[in-house]
Amino acid sequence: MSKENVAVSGAVLTAIGASLCCIGPILTLLFGVGAFGAATIFASARPYLLVAAVLALAFGFYQLYLRREDCAPGEACPTTPTSRVARLTLWTASVAVLIFALTPYYVGTLARHLSPKRKIAEAPQSVTARETFKVSGMTCAGCETTIKLALEQSPGVRTAEVSYDRGEAVVEYDTTLTNTDKLCAAINETGYTCELPK
Repeated sequence: MSKENVAVSGAVLTAIGASLCCIGPILTLLFGVGAFGAATIFASARPYLLVAAVLALAFGFYQLYLRREDCAPGEACPTTPTSRVARLTLWTASVAVLIFALTPYYVGTLARHLSPKRKIAEAPQSVTARETFKVSGMTCAGCETTIKLALEQSPGVRTAEVSYDRGEAVVEYDTTLTNTDKLCAAINETGYTCELPK
């Protein structure tokens, strides 16, 4: 495997790793809440992984476009010829890294559009309550959707609104079907930390 291919592969893989925390809503929709819990580990490493991806791409561009062939002293050294496939692969990887780097800005909206609309069944003796939970560990607006989806999949939840800016989740639920402990546990399963209301 050439140095360019190693750089391209490394760039794409580190960009994916950097974006795992933001891809959570999509993973939640496709594989269930449990599939996302481990991805939140990557949130704190995101800036470093993105820098590594950019450096790997820069190395790939250097190898492909600027590296000079070895030549004798006094001779003109041309750049190494590159194939069309190698250039296409490098540019495609650059676009992929950009798409993964921008996930915090679009993944929440995408997940909301992909999530199925649910019908709320009314229990005969239902009692509705509204509670606000403090949530820590959110790193972008995409985290809101992950928590919201997890809460909405919990039995008894009527509505759930999550705010990254305020670090909270406001849940309206049926007290005959669930309670604050179960709702907090649903949030914790996503990899974030819920604080029970006082």
